[in-house]
Amino acid sequence: MDINITNLLKKVAKRAIDLFIAQGTVLDIDISNYPNDYFNNHFGIFVEITEQGELISAFGNIESDTNLVENLIFVLVNTMKSLPEEYLQKLQNNLLGLRIWIVEDYTNIKGLSDNEKIYNISANKPAILINKDNVNSFCYLPTIWKDESDPIYILENLAISANLDKDDWKNTTIDLITFNPKDIIVN
Repeated sequence: MDINITNLLKKVAKRAIDLFIAQGTVLDIDISNYPNDYFNNHFGIFVEITEQGELISAFGNIESDTNLVENLIFVLVNTMKSLPEEYLQKLQNNLLGLRIWIVEDYTNIKGLSDNEKIYNISANKPAILINKDNVNSFCYLPTIWKDESDPIYILENLAISANLDKDDWKNTTIDLITFNPKDIIVN
């Protein structure tokens, strides 16, 4: 990703954090001031907040109706809303890890055979989202693969995290979406 885009998204994230924590206000940006068309894309966004490498909170969406900058602000603010008060100051003071994942495209592999799903997951080690009727949904971002290499274990635990049966990832009617997001580490 272009360094100018990365730096600008980092600045937007930091400004959104500062404004939300200090004033409880959501940053409003006029995207027409940005000369790069990349910001007008309707990409999905995930935000991951960690402390010493351990996940504290994550929130995101696979696709959006808004442009990239507005979506980043929306997801970031909603992630901060779920944080306990003690973590907000740490976030503002750069004492927590903040990673932004940009989802430019994704693939739904729900119709594949079990073996094809396993191969797709093990070969690409992508982010994985399971979704049943837009009610039972959960996502594992690529950072989960740093500790685990067994795709069946990942898929079973993904289903359990979404309050499904561990073998529901095999169900051909449940969305199983894979994507390889681009990450930006802010802190």
